[in-house]
Amino acid sequence: MRRFGQIVASAVISASLIASSTAAVASNSSLPPAPSTDGWMALSMLTPSGAAVLDSTALAAAQPDTVPPPPAYAGPGTPPIPVIIVWLAVLGAIIYIATKSNGNHHVPNSPA
Repeated sequence: MRRFGQIVASAVISASLIASSTAAVASNSSLPPAPSTDGWMALSMLTPSGAAVLDSTALAAAQPDTVPPPPAYAGPGTPPIPVIIVWLAVLGAIIYIATKSNGNHHVPNSPA
């Protein structure tokens, strides 16, 4: 009987969590935000609800007249010195492990 009580309690708690989160999501759908006079703010509001609020004049005012060209690509550059040191240390460890001999370690072939 105790197990049945735990199942009922967990079902009630689960249902209340789902219902409260659903109600919270439903209550957040309030009025869309008011249009902004700032051009960059207007561009950042281009979600479906934000675009419905904005009119065409606000969008036209938000567009800059001339767009500066992007900076020229200078290549990836060189990695930082600590990264190079780690790479060389790993390479040295790999070479050391590959070239060291087993010395006098003899692995017997039989269990005796």
